[in-house]
Parts: sequence; C-alpha cells; structure tokens
Amino acid sequence: MRMVSITEIRRNTKSVLADLTKTKKPIAILQRSKPVAYIIDAESFNKMHLNNENELVESRKKSLEKILSLKEKVTRKTGLHEDSVKLVQNLREGTNRYE
Repeated sequence: MRMVSITEIRRNTKSVLADLTKTKKPIAILQRSKPVAYIIDAESFNKMHLNNENELVESRKKSLEKILSLKEKVTRKTGLHEDSVKLVQNLREGTNRYE
C-alpha cells in the first residue's frame, strides 16, 4: 500500500489519483506520520459496497428463517395460531398482562 502525506496530496493530486486508478491499490494519507484516511478506487469501493449489501441481505434471510422456525415450534407446542402482530400489540398495550 502506498502512503502519501497530505502535503503530497496537495501538490500532486493528479499524479496520486492517476497512480490509484492504474494500480487499484489503496493509498493511505498520512498526517504527522499517522494514517488519517484511505483512498480507494471507485471500482473497489463499489465491489466492497455490493458485498456488504449481500451480506446484510443474507443475514436478514437467516434471521427471518430463525423467527419463522421459532414461530412454528411455539405454534406446535401451544396449539395457538394467533397472529404475532396482535400478540405484540397486546403486550405493548398491556392487554392480557397481570399488573
């Protein structure tokens, strides 16, 4: 990974960006010898963003499958086929609660 100072970015922005698009390797921007930011090319960013979205979708699918599985188990054990929306409303509103 290439490292450049903020001063170099100011002086040679065009060449730094040209190198980035050519090599496709991230560039660390240093301030007082410490990384403060990273620059990546647009294609890599889009791939990374798409992968994160796909992971989120998969995670949501797994969570939904677990919820549906749990709902089936509860329905089998209790024999109740009550709509979960109504159940949550009742819990929120205090209906069927012993207060």
